[in-house]
Amino acid sequence: MMTADEILDHEITRLQSFIENSKISFLNRLAHSKLALVVIAMMVLLFQLRNMPETLANSSLDAAIEIEHPVPAHSVRLVTINDDDYRNLFHARSPLDPAVLGNLLTAISQGNPRAIVVDIDTNDPSFSSMQTPQIPVIWNVSGDQQPDGKFTLDPPLGGRPLPAGSMKALAAAPQDDRGIVRGYQPVYPLASGGFVDSPGYAAAQVVAAHPSSLSSMQGSETHFLDYRYRFVPVSATDLLNDAKSAGWNKAGIFTGQVVVVGGAYRAGRDQYSTPRGLMDGCEVVAQSASAEIDGTYIGAVSRWMTGGLLVVGGLATLAVYHWLKFRPAFLISLAMVPLLSVISNFILFHRFAAWGAMVPLVIAVIVAELYSKATFYLTFYQRVALLRTDGPVVLPPLKSE
Repeated sequence: MMTADEILDHEITRLQSFIENSKISFLNRLAHSKLALVVIAMMVLLFQLRNMPETLANSSLDAAIEIEHPVPAHSVRLVTINDDDYRNLFHARSPLDPAVLGNLLTAISQGNPRAIVVDIDTNDPSFSSMQTPQIPVIWNVSGDQQPDGKFTLDPPLGGRPLPAGSMKALAAAPQDDRGIVRGYQPVYPLASGGFVDSPGYAAAQVVAAHPSSLSSMQGSETHFLDYRYRFVPVSATDLLNDAKSAGWNKAGIFTGQVVVVGGAYRAGRDQYSTPRGLMDGCEVVAQSASAEIDGTYIGAVSRWMTGGLLVVGGLATLAVYHWLKFRPAFLISLAMVPLLSVISNFILFHRFAAWGAMVPLVIAVIVAELYSKATFYLTFYQRVALLRTDGPVVLPPLKSE
């Protein structure tokens, strides 16, 4: 007759296999995964309170932006006033000479653009008599934000009425808590009532040939940028020289495009921190205009959808441990860390690059499940050890459910 130790040693493998393959329903299994469920609930709550999905996604997106190769912009061209232009054309004086700026805008308009975005302050009264082109022009203006979040705007063109087809836009560059410009609001509320477009959104509406249709709720959402576009700036001096040629009007160098005109000279102090490093304000405007026209901006994320995807990701990890044996479940759950993160962030941010938001949650669930399994098997083997004896014993047959 076999001793108890011999019987236990012989049956442990079969008993362990029975435990792993028992047909317990998933809902009943969840009742035994209290630790993992608590981890999911706490992580989702913490993520939502601390805006961690957006923060982690921004960090991973920043890393992707640093290594990705920018693509040429096709819808937007950039004309800049650099240090040499500022010194030689405008005689290093601010505000800029309205006559020279007017000539520059006229030369651009003769290149047949769809619209011009002027990212230059024209609030000074000297601009009230400036020559303006006969095409849609978006005049960027600065504004002061009131305690209620609404803005008061400085008038463009020295306060004179805007030409037909032109409009003003708020040249705001909202920064996150680290001082980095990640995006913009399509429209901003005005203290006087109504809304004013951001430059990029206004340019997209001109190209689409219809007025702004955003509601106040939609307008308060942020459109994030991935700064994917590469611009080859045309200097103001080079453009004015080229415009003197006889064939300039027929060349159509800007045909169908939006041309952003802005200052890139040091005295303008119009640079911002972005995920790609310091960038002139006019290039940030060009990035936003390209993103709006081409539809490549990253829309704001619903908190409900974010929380729902986090819960689904955590339960999916638990389901793997329910359906599979421990070893394959562990290996597959490790593969799910990047997979779930990439899929969920594509749903949330429409970018595979913003993969970081789900990683901590999935890893936390795996750790909780490993801890639960370790605790279970430790208890199992401790009880087996207590059953060991030198005398004969007859064990009941192992019953399956």
